Formats: sequence, structure tokens, C-alpha cells
Amino acid sequence: MGLRKLAAMLPVLAVAWHSASVQAEGPREVTFNREIAPILFRNCATCHRPGEVAPFSLLTYRDAARRSGQIAELTSSREMPPWKAEHGAVPFADERRLSDGEIALIRRWSETGAVEGDPADLPQTPRFATGWRLGEPDMIVRMPEPYTLAASGPDEYRCFVLPIQVPEGKYITSIEYRPGNRRVVHHAVFTSMPHKMAAAKLASGDGKSFLSGLAPPGQILSGQLSIWTPGMEPSLLPDDLAARWPSNTDLVLQLHLHPSGKPEVEQSTLGIHLTDRKPRAGLKIIVLFNSQIDIPPGRADDEVRASKMLLSDTDIYGIFPHMHLIGRTIRAEATLPDSTRIPLISITDWDFNWQNYYRYASPLHLPAGTKLDVRWTYDNSAANPANPSHPPRRVTYGEQTTDEMAFLVFDAISTGPLPPEELARRSAIAMGLLDRDHDGLLDIQELALAFGRTNPADIKKRIALYDRDGDLKLNAQEFVETFKAIGLH
Repeated sequence: MGLRKLAAMLPVLAVAWHSASVQAEGPREVTFNREIAPILFRNCATCHRPGEVAPFSLLTYRDAARRSGQIAELTSSREMPPWKAEHGAVPFADERRLSDGEIALIRRWSETGAVEGDPADLPQTPRFATGWRLGEPDMIVRMPEPYTLAASGPDEYRCFVLPIQVPEGKYITSIEYRPGNRRVVHHAVFTSMPHKMAAAKLASGDGKSFLSGLAPPGQILSGQLSIWTPGMEPSLLPDDLAARWPSNTDLVLQLHLHPSGKPEVEQSTLGIHLTDRKPRAGLKIIVLFNSQIDIPPGRADDEVRASKMLLSDTDIYGIFPHMHLIGRTIRAEATLPDSTRIPLISITDWDFNWQNYYRYASPLHLPAGTKLDVRWTYDNSAANPANPSHPPRRVTYGEQTTDEMAFLVFDAISTGPLPPEELARRSAIAMGLLDRDHDGLLDIQELALAFGRTNPADIKKRIALYDRDGDLKLNAQEFVETFKAIGLH
């Protein structure tokens, strides 16, 4: 071979040699600093850090390496991180679900010796705010007294009444919850309750708190104001959807508390953020449920379904699914008037201990005539490790944890007009509830509840906008216009 021909072939030979050596070296080594730390910092560190609810920290190589096998196992089974909703066509905000590729990297790292890697590859350890995440709240409310949870025994659903007074002209945009003892607070639910009713509930307990069933007592607050779960970051409602707070109403804090093996003290604090921008609408709930649950012992594939038609254009902001211990899957979808189907949520490995409120990354607009369908499934067999009964027993609908439920709650606002007949029907129902003297007219006292105000002068101004005959009362037709204008539906 001539020198000229050999020189021409050298680049080709060099490429071939490099390719062969890369193949001989095999896949690049997976290290903690380069591949694993970013995954853990982004998806796990919110809970797995000192002082949080998780039993150990994952902020350092030493923390993670000693548990590499456990981390690989729990992520492969998708028990961790505790995000149960499948990734679908409609994305959720703050999604903590690992991709298949991330799970594969963790397993490779564990199986190849959990190598630390080059310190230069390690990203900055995440920093977490020591104060309020959303800035200084406008109101800070704390449980009046600490509560001591016994060392052992069943989990408790304990409720605490927190009197609050939201200033006139102010509306709630966020409730930032801070448990005093994250080791024992599994989750928290926030509801409102008329003051007299809350006082009666306290009197039925020890005067300082009262026990409830799984279902929280009172009216659940809207959207992300309603619940806190470990790892859930606080967020603000849009100013134009802030929540009105009724007068003479207390905030009720329901805590799911689980004993840790020694007596524990809990005293929660809530930071409430306000706006003075009057909301154009308030988030309302759309509930799909089915109480016809009757599951024979041993049945592994029982199901119930529910459907609902949207009668007006609607924006969906978030979704909260609920079942009990033997629930297995839940799937909901929307069928648009043109027959297009949109998946709303799918959970294929339901876990009662990791319920969550799922907020959509952006509101989902559904036109009038959209049909919502949901399917829940249950496994009442002995092979279900979550089944509390051995041997399995018949399970029916009920509030006890060992009973079952089928609920799906959407937070939504109507963005278009209701059909006239539906508007008339809803306003007639509302008028019947408000008309205490049954005279077919609503006066100032009766309308106070509808407007959420107690100032007579303010209520008179509101009535005057719709009072066509000038009698300072609203008849049925006048109330239909009121009902429509102020968005009571």
C-alpha cells in the first residue's frame, strides 16, 4: 500500500478505532454526583431531610449509598416518591413522578456498587426556606394548646377549632400549613364550620378538640386551600379566584395523626395570605361518587362507576380522588360534545396512606355538554396486602376506614352561562333554602347568607341592584337575576 493511500485512510481508521474502544468500554458509569443526586434533590429531598416526615435524609452521598438497594426497590415499585397519578395528556403541577429512565439509572447505580463519582459533578445541595415559603402571611393562626398523641394505638382523625376573622374586603389566596411535629402528622384537611356548630362539636369532645371519622366535618375549603400532605408545596390561588370567608365561621383543622411509638406533642401553625382584589368567581366543587358499594369477600376485581354532565362551560383547576384501604385503581375521563376523550386522572396502584390533591399545570377548559366518567376498582381478596381483614369480609359503603368509598372531587368554575331552565331550577332550590318564613320573598336577613355579609347597609345596596319593584325584597324572578349575576351557581 502506498504512503498516499495509507494517509488517506488514517481518519477512517481513527474513527473505527474510537468506536470500537467506546463499545469495549460499555455504557458510562452511573455515579451519585452526576446522575443520582439531581434526581433525589428534585423529587425526594422535600421530605427526606432533617426535621421532615421521612425517616431518613437523602441529602448526601453517605445518606443515599447506605440505602441504595432500598431506594432502587422502592422507586422501581413506584412506592416512592409518593405520587400516584400516572403521567398523562393533561399535566399536573409539581409532578413528583419519576420517569422510567430515572428509575433505570437508580437501579444501575445500586447494582454497580453505588459509586460516588467526581465531586465536581455534584449539584448544589437544595436549600429550603426556614420561614414561610410564600413570604410573611397576613394572618398567623396557631392551635391554642399543644396536643399530646399517645405512644401507641390506632391512628386518630382529630379536629381543632381555630377562630379567625378575615377583615372586610379581604379574600384568602393561600393557607400555608406548618405541622409542629412532622413525625406524626400524616396529612391535614381544612374546613369551615359555623361558630355555634363548632362550639357544639368541641363540647362533645374534651373541650379542646374532637375526634371525627375519615370524612372531615364542615365545608371543605376550595382548591389547594383544602389539604396538606407531606412534600406538598404551598401555592397561591389566582387573585381573581380567591376565597370569601363567611362571617361567624371558624376554621377547622382535621389532622390525621399516627403514633410513633412514644408520646408526641403536636401544635400546628397556619399562615393565611390575603388579597383585597375581589374575586370574579369562587372555586366550587363538582363531586362524582357512588355509594352502591357491596364487595363480597374474596372478590379481586370489583368496580363501581359514576357519571356527570357539565351544563355550562367549565374550567377545572384540580382534582382529589378518594377511596379506602382495598381500593386499587381509579380512572376518570372527559368526553367532549364532539366525542373527543380527555384523560383526567389515572391511578393504577392506589395507596390509602398517600392520598393527594392534584392541581393541573393550567386550568382545563371543558365546554358545556361534556360528560365526566369515573371508574373505581377494589381488591377484596386475601392476596391484597392492604386488606385489613383476614380472612376477607364483606365490605360496603361507609365512613370507617375498613368500609369503602368512591369519591372524586373537582375544583372548578363555570365560565359560561347556564341554560335558562337549569339556572331557574338552581335558583329555585337556593331560594327555598333561604326563604325561612316561606313568603316567597327574600328580605335583608335572609339574603345575608347568600351574600356572605352582615352589614345591613351593604346588603341593601346589593338588593337595590336587582329589586325591580322597590320593596327591598327579592321575588323569585329578581332572585334568578341575582343568582346569575353574583355567581351563586
